[in-house]
Amino acid sequence: MRIDPDISTADARRLLTVPEVDSPLSLDRRRFLQMVGWGVGAGALGGTLGEAFAPGLLGDRWREAYAASPIGPTDGIVVLVGFEGGVDGLNTVVPYTNGLYYQQHGSLAIPADQVLPVNSTVGLNPNLSYLKSLYDRGEVAVVQGVGYDDPDLSHFTSMALWMYGKAGSGAPNSGWVGRWLDGLSGDDLFRAVTVGQSLPLSLVGENRRGTAIPWWGLGFGADTDEHSQWMYDAMRDFSASSAGRGAWHDTLAGTVGGVIDVGQQVAPVFERNLPDNDLVAKLTVAARLINADLGLRVIDTSFSGFDTHSSQPGMLADLLGEFDAGLRAFFTTLDDRFRSRVTIMTYSEFGRTSWSNDSEGTDHGTSNNHFVIGAGVQGGLYGQQPSLVGLDRWDRMPFHVDFRSLYATMLDGWLGGGSSTVLGGSFPTLGLFKQAPGQGVATGAVPTSQLGDFVGVTPYRLYDSRYQNRFLPLGAGTTGEVQVTGVGGVPASGVTAVALNVTTTKATGDSFFSVFPTGAPRPDDLQNLVVPVDRPVPNLSVVKVGQGGRVNVFNDQADAQLVVDVVGYFGTATANRLQSVTPYRALDTRNGTGGRSTPLGPNGSFDVTVRGVGGVPADADSVVLNVTAVFPTATSWLTVWPAGQAKPLASSLNYVAGQVVPNAVICKVGSNGKVSLNNANGSVNVVVDIMGYLSTSAAGRMMPVTPVRVLDTRAEGQTQVGANSTRTLTVTGVGEVPASGVSAVALNLTAHDPSSNTYLTAWPNGETMPLASNLNPRAGSSVANLAIVKVGTQGKVKVYNQQGTLDLVADVVGYFT
Repeated sequence: MRIDPDISTADARRLLTVPEVDSPLSLDRRRFLQMVGWGVGAGALGGTLGEAFAPGLLGDRWREAYAASPIGPTDGIVVLVGFEGGVDGLNTVVPYTNGLYYQQHGSLAIPADQVLPVNSTVGLNPNLSYLKSLYDRGEVAVVQGVGYDDPDLSHFTSMALWMYGKAGSGAPNSGWVGRWLDGLSGDDLFRAVTVGQSLPLSLVGENRRGTAIPWWGLGFGADTDEHSQWMYDAMRDFSASSAGRGAWHDTLAGTVGGVIDVGQQVAPVFERNLPDNDLVAKLTVAARLINADLGLRVIDTSFSGFDTHSSQPGMLADLLGEFDAGLRAFFTTLDDRFRSRVTIMTYSEFGRTSWSNDSEGTDHGTSNNHFVIGAGVQGGLYGQQPSLVGLDRWDRMPFHVDFRSLYATMLDGWLGGGSSTVLGGSFPTLGLFKQAPGQGVATGAVPTSQLGDFVGVTPYRLYDSRYQNRFLPLGAGTTGEVQVTGVGGVPASGVTAVALNVTTTKATGDSFFSVFPTGAPRPDDLQNLVVPVDRPVPNLSVVKVGQGGRVNVFNDQADAQLVVDVVGYFGTATANRLQSVTPYRALDTRNGTGGRSTPLGPNGSFDVTVRGVGGVPADADSVVLNVTAVFPTATSWLTVWPAGQAKPLASSLNYVAGQVVPNAVICKVGSNGKVSLNNANGSVNVVVDIMGYLSTSAAGRMMPVTPVRVLDTRAEGQTQVGANSTRTLTVTGVGEVPASGVSAVALNLTAHDPSSNTYLTAWPNGETMPLASNLNPRAGSSVANLAIVKVGTQGKVKVYNQQGTLDLVADVVGYFT
């Protein structure tokens, strides 16, 4: 039989998989047989129907296949992500300084100023921002120039060879992962799975097979409605014991029981809603399956659409954006205990041509770039960028790395060895791993004696209860856990504390929120946010990292939505340290300070110079700001991020019309010495005060502490703060803060029940009060804000109230050496 060389990707995939599952709801005869013989039970049940139904008659093949066992502490897990159709490697890893690339790719080429550079010659597609953050952490290996000899450029043949992965010219009748399964002892059902409707050839061995799990779940045996439970109980009774009708009957009954029990075993994976996006859903399921600790070693996922013969720009941008979102969802969902045991590898049956065609597309090519991603990966560039010199219209780029070397690297470096047997020959490994699986596991528990240097990150959203695919709103008296290590540019280990922007909105009543380390007792009365009814409230929180690399967020009363963005972290490795400054006004759009004298309009942006002003030196990595929105005309939010980078999905402060809202912001400085501001809706005046900076030349290392209250005017014997009055607070020698050697403190300031609109300013004792504000309360509305304040003479700071009376609460949540 001759296969058309231009067979579609979907048809090639179909020919290289076992039959599909029809729908998430059907359990007809056809699906039942698929589940027993090929799909759910395939890992346990041999290669023929006779073997599947009669393992007891054909030898010891049963071996408790349905009893999944956890993986060992040093077992590696590989997640495969297939780019089906042949991804354009040149527009994924972009040679942005190569003139031949722009000549040959023409209008398809990515402009150099949009590329996310990894070195002076190549960079990542602009839709791969999360992948770039992982690369910057040293967790991404880019393997360039991957291919094989004598490709015929058909989807079917190329896909079959990649799935087969064996040296020689034999017919592809098994897959590389399947043959790896053949070499393992036992018949554990969950050693290898594909998240999808059918089982690819790559997971089919000569004696064992993987398992196909549709991303919507298995359903039968997992549903809780009365009718489904009645059916489930009846089927389990059928398989419970021997009926005296012979080995075939008993074996079939046992098989049925095992298969439907799988549904219950993996049911928790599908209990929470999944994203609508196909790959994001698959990778979310993959992470949940790993978290369930069922013994998984290999998980296959794939998505299609990369056969971009036409209309490539929009299609490829969407697909790579989907991949980037999938990575983010995967690592957000993945439990921290597996972070050091998981590696992701991409694959695609071929690349694309270096020359674009006449339909804004590219045609089937050869050499390609692939990613290997994980905490154990030695990040960087491997292989060789394919040369574009001398290529005519239909010429293909040369390859430099045989794709089976990629497989050999995964097998020998992460799955325990045996590559020469699995691949039918010896292929050089690429040295992609810096550590073995299970080493350097991050627990998130950091001794309080460890000091912290600061590393700023582009703001990254960790938690948003407004989206069903994340978490539910926090109800009264409930606590949510937020994973803060191993995501968003924060490493999995060596982190003492994180800087979070925490925002609440749509509260059904008055409440307060407390942020504290997971596993630690909640500090009494700590109020990081004071929440009014149906009004957004932001606050910067610097909090110690707790167990599992997480922090807790507690809501005292009334339902409210919660958003958490990370803006930086404090770690044990040498990085940037704090130097507090006397507050300096860098921008005031009301009077032209900072170069702008008009409000920011809808989707209006402005870059503020922060290096070289207010005592901030040229080597400053990040700045500590107090940003205030003044009398906005609409409900909106302001985002602050490093100038020159793409605006992130994050908010720095939120407000409604007519408010004056401040918030402390720690922001990484852009390469031009500026930070960018963007207002979403309406118009708003913005005030920016510089409170300090972080650089390698500064002295102040962060020390997170258990919060200690240094003032509460509501306590017995205290009086409210009056108009035009100042309170002096002792902030050293209290709680875990030493009496000396402290340059600055992180203070959570809360103004309760102000009698009029006012503002509060915090500054070092012994210095002149600056033109700046830290809180801007409205009459009758309590508000909290974090202030990082330089410590003045006698270990004290001052807090000034402009007008009216109010109660003031001050908690020290950290200090700087």
